Amino acid sequence: MSDQKGSKNPFKSSPSFKLTPSKQKPLVPPLLQEVGRLAAGVAAVNAAGSATGNPRNKCALQPGHSLMDWIRLGSSGKDLTGVGSKAGQLTITLKELAQHSTETDVWLALRGRVYNVTHYLPFHPGGIDEIMKGAGKDATHLFDQVHPWVNYEQILNKCFLGRLIPEADITVEELFPNNIPKNENYNNKDENKIENKIIEDNIILPRFDWIQKMDSITIIFYTKSYSNCQVEVNPPNQDNSLNIYLTFNSKLFINEIKFNKGIKWPCQIKVNQETGKIEIIFKKLESGIWENFGILTQKRDETTSLDIKLKYTVINKIQVNQNTCLIELERVDNSKLTIPIGKHVRVFGKIKGEEMSRSYTPVPASLFKQFKPSLYTTDNVCLMVKNYPNGNISKYVCGKSKYDIIEISRPLGAFNLQDIENKELFLLLAGGTGLTPMLGLISFLLERRVKKSYHVTLLFFNRTDEDILFKTHFDTLHKDDNRFNVEYILSQPSSKWTGLSGHVSSPILEDAIKNLIKDTGYLQKDVYVAACGPTVFTNLSHTLLKGMGVGDDQIYLFLG
Repeated sequence: MSDQKGSKNPFKSSPSFKLTPSKQKPLVPPLLQEVGRLAAGVAAVNAAGSATGNPRNKCALQPGHSLMDWIRLGSSGKDLTGVGSKAGQLTITLKELAQHSTETDVWLALRGRVYNVTHYLPFHPGGIDEIMKGAGKDATHLFDQVHPWVNYEQILNKCFLGRLIPEADITVEELFPNNIPKNENYNNKDENKIENKIIEDNIILPRFDWIQKMDSITIIFYTKSYSNCQVEVNPPNQDNSLNIYLTFNSKLFINEIKFNKGIKWPCQIKVNQETGKIEIIFKKLESGIWENFGILTQKRDETTSLDIKLKYTVINKIQVNQNTCLIELERVDNSKLTIPIGKHVRVFGKIKGEEMSRSYTPVPASLFKQFKPSLYTTDNVCLMVKNYPNGNISKYVCGKSKYDIIEISRPLGAFNLQDIENKELFLLLAGGTGLTPMLGLISFLLERRVKKSYHVTLLFFNRTDEDILFKTHFDTLHKDDNRFNVEYILSQPSSKWTGLSGHVSSPILEDAIKNLIKDTGYLQKDVYVAACGPTVFTNLSHTLLKGMGVGDDQIYLFLG
């Protein structure tokens, strides 16, 4: 990523970098100088000189201390942090940072991240004295005076200790309010007890980071890969503080952030479910570089309630076919909430004085234009609703117009994305609007970076060809990506229909699995099957699959 970190960066590698004898002035092309703030890398370090001081104060490196030598040292397995397994997990105050300011023990902070640069001293192109100017301090401002474009993470990643806590007097109870027993007298020096307590309770707070550009700041959290995290962000208060709620693995983590300076609302949320990386992007009120983002307080909450009704406004609505509409919703209170993959919400409506509800699985927003696979989960809620003649809620929802209000629940459901982490062959069975959970799965699967050899087959069951939703989208996707195959099966086909016909059956399922595993080296036991549709359809699919010898661990039924 080319975004600047915290304020800007201390050291960045470039594709054009070449090792140069220390007495020979390296050549930096004009174009590289122009884009150097984001990508000039180590070439720019050599051209600029020091890390924190005079840009002309370069020094000759001793033999065995080139960039490649530093990379080799970092890859050797040697602990460059000096704190062992605690590396990357520490929270460090300015007072604690100041205690590490000698040439044999040098810590410094850059954009809220603290590094032990003791071993890096003789490798620094600007010399030891220049680095020592920032020893035991937040060296962000010093560094930005010389080469703020450099990616320090790439060079100092093996030296990373943890994050800087702006408040020097912060206590353990403030950091871990739900983790430390009240009857035990912990203090912020007792790191071993804190670490053991976290492990004992199996509580690991989401790892935090931040990056910035001139006009924006991005807050980053790292959860476990495939954690399928739900993210909710409330609008900021007048003091620029806000809460970010992360829910995954049946736990809720509250992250309160107080920004140093003003931010605009709304934010933009990106959730990469494959890696567990969450990015929340805020526009700055005023353009410029911040020395620090502000203050973060994290805690876990055990008292969340899922029965809260959330008010949403209809901001977009289109008719998909003769009886199905696509509706895009936005929170009335301006909060942002993501719906994890495979989760559903309940839509509430008062019909004839009686409150009723029905479950719907949100669909990707790209359906409003062209269905495109996406690795990211975004924050608007999009519903696809079929208007059934006797469906109270479906008629209620489809009757809504732009700017009308709809109440929905928070995300619900037992689907676990980690169950498919190591799967490569997928058979998706959809009956009518049971297509909705499959859309998010297809979008995610075809954009996964880790797995590229897998295949996805969708069997889409409908009554007539007029009932087939998004046929053009699927046909285009199949044409563009040969890993995706779709078969349409009609129970009441016209005389012109040339595709498959009938209801879900063992022969249809057996042929689909046979074609899915053909020439892959996989067996039936390697196929993961998900089914959704009318209850009769879903239950029959389950019975047929079990009769074919498909194991329960290979099947997921979406039942709302």
